[in-house]
Amino acid sequence: MKTYPIYQVDAFTSTLFAGNPAAVVPLENFLPSEQLQSLAAENNLSETAFVVPRPDGENDGEKGGQYDLRWFTPTAEVDFCGHATIASAHVILTELKKPSPVIFHTKIGRLQVSLGGEGYEMCAPIFPMVETELTDKLKATFKDLPVAAWQSRKNIFLMFPSADAVADFKPDFSAIKALSAQKGVDDGIVIMAAGNGSFANYDFVSRYFVPAFGIDEDPVTGSNHASLAPFWAKRLEKKEMLAYQASARGGALKLRLAMDKVYITGQAITYMRGNFYLPE
Repeated sequence: MKTYPIYQVDAFTSTLFAGNPAAVVPLENFLPSEQLQSLAAENNLSETAFVVPRPDGENDGEKGGQYDLRWFTPTAEVDFCGHATIASAHVILTELKKPSPVIFHTKIGRLQVSLGGEGYEMCAPIFPMVETELTDKLKATFKDLPVAAWQSRKNIFLMFPSADAVADFKPDFSAIKALSAQKGVDDGIVIMAAGNGSFANYDFVSRYFVPAFGIDEDPVTGSNHASLAPFWAKRLEKKEMLAYQASARGGALKLRLAMDKVYITGQAITYMRGNFYLPE
């Protein structure tokens, strides 16, 4: 049996049992994809990240360690996961004591994470939101609360009338999963609202439902904020914002827009260090 290290990290939080947990597995080389998927299913977290360092010769002269990064839900590989990227940077910088910044090479391109006084800052591309039809099926599934709909990548974003309506919403996951069969809704549904009421300290709040990927509700989703940040920045006429994902665990994200990038900052804390074993 061969031994491999594994870490579990709570991302977008400074306290245990909040934010979004991710497993992080540093490897010398990627295992076969089928094995990576089996490990993610065994971990049964919203994402498991697999990190492989690039040889020095592939660093292109850039400062900071360079890594290839892949993410898996319990049922599928995904092309972008923000919280597991923050968790991976936390393991590399804090657990493995490597220098900041960390540069990840991923399916969506290059992601850089730097460690600063406010936490881990991830530089990500912007994914614009485009207004789409608010169908009767969407309105019925979300109890006639949505007032408008947008799409970004393969997610639908629904505007709710208030932040408290977002936080208090009780989803029917079987009905939401059925929506994934509709054209253009291959990933999940985001509900969102401006910060007000109980969430007046935040610029906006959101929640994310992804039952089609084996995740009923993702606790805190960094990747969605690459779409949410530019949308709310334009709507609120602000370049810097504080967002909150109002899941049961909850998590805060500091957002900053600069040129064609969004900078997403959050904290992270190690919950578990361990090993797993595979046949050689």
